[in-house]
Amino acid sequence: MAKKKKTYSESERQEAYKKLLLFGGISLGLFILDVVTKWVVQLTCTPGQLNPVIPNFFYITLSYNTGAAFSLGANWGIGGRILGIAISLIMSFLIIYFWIRKNIELKNFERVIFALMAAGAVGNLIDRSFYFESTTGFNGVIDFLQFYLGGGPNVNQGAFLNPFATFNLADAYLVVGIIMFIILTIIETIRDSSKSELRTDPRLAKKKEEDEEEDEEEEEEEPKDSLEKEEAPSKEEPSKEEPREEEKGKDEKND
Repeated sequence: MAKKKKTYSESERQEAYKKLLLFGGISLGLFILDVVTKWVVQLTCTPGQLNPVIPNFFYITLSYNTGAAFSLGANWGIGGRILGIAISLIMSFLIIYFWIRKNIELKNFERVIFALMAAGAVGNLIDRSFYFESTTGFNGVIDFLQFYLGGGPNVNQGAFLNPFATFNLADAYLVVGIIMFIILTIIETIRDSSKSELRTDPRLAKKKEEDEEEDEEEEEEEPKDSLEKEEAPSKEEPSKEEPREEEKGKDEKND
């Protein structure tokens, strides 16, 4: 049986439209922040130079990625570049399309996910599509955030996570959005499975029915008892019918 489509009032539609504008503005702000930080680093830093923010942990290091996220496919030449453009283009289109289409059904947590992922996908799409040697003087996506999780650049270089892959804010938006999406999916799966178990397990269903019947019986008994108390005549009050019968008998004797 097809699920009945939920209808929304005009006020709900207007509220959803306002939230679309709000979170769309947040996404636009994140996108602008990504572009600005990339160009600040591009104009002030030398490629490959380590600029310490937190020594032996966090550095600003300018580099260019011609592949996908976290330099995946960077050694594939023009093929890796085309792959990166295609991935960013498809992701950007799908994220924005479903965000607009499902906007009225979304919760704010879900809107945050779409805002992050849209900003990240479009941010890297701009770099991959327009930053070429012939147009900007460099080739590929601008990456600059570099973390050393194994002691720093002077300790066992090349070890696992030391250094961690160089990335940018757009990559961070995408990763955080994906993690939030996974968490949300897990929570909803657990919730749906518990509901499904309640529907399919006859013992749980029977127990639920019994509890509902008990609640209904209690609700029925309370008004019944109160009604009986109201209808019960007081012992101290004289019966109104008896005097009438006595008066009737006196009248018959007088006749």
